[in-house]
Amino acid sequence: MIILLASNIITIVLAFGLSLLFRYGSFINIHHNEYSTFVFVLSYSLVILYFCNFFYRYIYIEKLRLFFNIIKLWLTAILFYLVVGFLTRYYFLIDSRAFIIFYFFLLLCFMITSHMIFIPRLLNICYSSPARKIRCKFIGSDKFMKDYDDFFREYSFLGFSPFSSILKDNLPEEQVQEYFLYSDTKNFGELYKEIKLYLKDSKPLHVASKLFDELNLKWEWARVDGVPVYTFRKRNNDHARKIIRRIIDIVGTIVFMTLLSPFLLIIALAVKLDSKGPIIYKQKRCGQNGKEFVFLKFRSMIDKEAKDIEQELEFKNYLEIKTNKGKVVNPDEITSVGSILRKTSIDELPQLWNVLRGEISLVGPRPPIPFEVKYYKDWHNDRLSIKPGLTGLWQVYGRGNVPCDHSIFLDLMYIINRSISLDMKLIFLTVPAVFLGKGAY
Repeated sequence: MIILLASNIITIVLAFGLSLLFRYGSFINIHHNEYSTFVFVLSYSLVILYFCNFFYRYIYIEKLRLFFNIIKLWLTAILFYLVVGFLTRYYFLIDSRAFIIFYFFLLLCFMITSHMIFIPRLLNICYSSPARKIRCKFIGSDKFMKDYDDFFREYSFLGFSPFSSILKDNLPEEQVQEYFLYSDTKNFGELYKEIKLYLKDSKPLHVASKLFDELNLKWEWARVDGVPVYTFRKRNNDHARKIIRRIIDIVGTIVFMTLLSPFLLIIALAVKLDSKGPIIYKQKRCGQNGKEFVFLKFRSMIDKEAKDIEQELEFKNYLEIKTNKGKVVNPDEITSVGSILRKTSIDELPQLWNVLRGEISLVGPRPPIPFEVKYYKDWHNDRLSIKPGLTGLWQVYGRGNVPCDHSIFLDLMYIINRSISLDMKLIFLTVPAVFLGKGAY
């Protein structure tokens, strides 16, 4: 982590300093905004690097993927600088076109050189000493162990000790730093039970399973013999994170409701004029630990009575027959305005009030209907262990396009890996998912 942080800071400082030298012929006292610009580019660049996982050594395995991630990060940095500069009229930023071109050109060159060549070599040097090797225990069939030992030797900058040496030394459990699970199970329920069993304290658990290919997440940091490897890790300081998460919920909701208030009034009028019935649809949903609350949405369907039994039967089919959730909804019951609202998930906006009341969070599993919980399998119930949310992994990566077990496993993946940074990432990724209408029904 220190090596990666220091390398990225040096890259930004070099690009910034040389750009000042090329444009102004000096490093200091050449522009009234030089210091504020430096603090700004350093701060937001490190934040983007963090959200793009550039502080994790695993990203250096796949070179082509790494290259395209660098390009994506670089384009994001350019866009952010120009947008902030335009909105503030470059009040605290350097507005010289020559400087901006020099800086971002050098930044790209240094980032490619640093991340593609120097950082893997630095990590190799760091982990060359046996004392610095990461002691990782293998869980699974012995016939797969050699493949992963060979993989660790090939990518020595990962810093893992070969599993064979761990077995030879008969390492005590308390000295194991990370775990590696190879699972050949064929269903998500069994896979979740294995992950839950071997996830210990805050130690990372690396899981290799062919089932991950069915999730469309692309979260794997490696593929060994074609099998994707995901990492699971519980975070400590849950009480502090809960307080921070609640602050983010309140502040974010107030900002969203203020900015969207004229838009919400227009939608309410459109719903009222489109068909008979209330503007807001109210429904009982299950929150944390199964506690029921009143869930709010813009009404997007005709106001039809006694349809709960029909929906319950359809959900049971969705759960047991493994159909996609989009088939649970009868398209003939969706109103003209409702089809647009559902396609873009705009019908969910009244739930900002549920967030403000503390019934749901901005990020978390979607709150189920009570009759859905009635048909849950045993492992599904862990989905109710935290406060539900307005958006989550399923909304960003799946929505209506995935079978029931897949969507619930996505929610459980979020619960295990839950962190403030993951929440922020999902909030930002929700925007394009909503505008593209991906998987909506």
